[in-house]
Amino acid sequence: MIFGRPKQGETPPQAQASVLAHLLLVVDGSEAGMAATHLAVGLARRLGSRLTAVYVVDTATMDYLMQLRIFVQDEREEFEADLERTGQRCLDALASLCQTAGVAVTPLLLKGRFHSTILREARTLKADAIVLVGWSQSIMRKDAASVERQLVLDQAECPVLVVKGDVAPRPGGP
Repeated sequence: MIFGRPKQGETPPQAQASVLAHLLLVVDGSEAGMAATHLAVGLARRLGSRLTAVYVVDTATMDYLMQLRIFVQDEREEFEADLERTGQRCLDALASLCQTAGVAVTPLLLKGRFHSTILREARTLKADAIVLVGWSQSIMRKDAASVERQLVLDQAECPVLVVKGDVAPRPGGP
């Protein structure tokens, strides 16, 4: 049993070795990202999985914008600091949600190119799955973040759970 309640005589999920023993949740601060967060926390709670949450400050994109002279150094530094504060707020909110749900979480605020950082962290942590917020194919050409998410999906060495839409909390869980 991976989902649902154990059948009579079946070993509860916490006592079984989980197929998804370690989840890597990519936190992005978006409203859609909350669906991914709720799913990951719920899975971790039900399966007894370890949960690591990562917020990536995409410094590669900022460097690119500087090369195009869209940013000057001061603007880049200010924008990076803003993203770090946003990331920390997101991770703090997740930690609070996890505490309420009784799930231990390891929050990480990292810097680098989005997809490379996520994939490196998944390999380093030996994550069993990456939980990632969904995106629309129709906006991929216009949205660099969508392209980076697609690269995670394409290049990941472990399963990637792409969460689209709202995942409503269910009774008895987050």
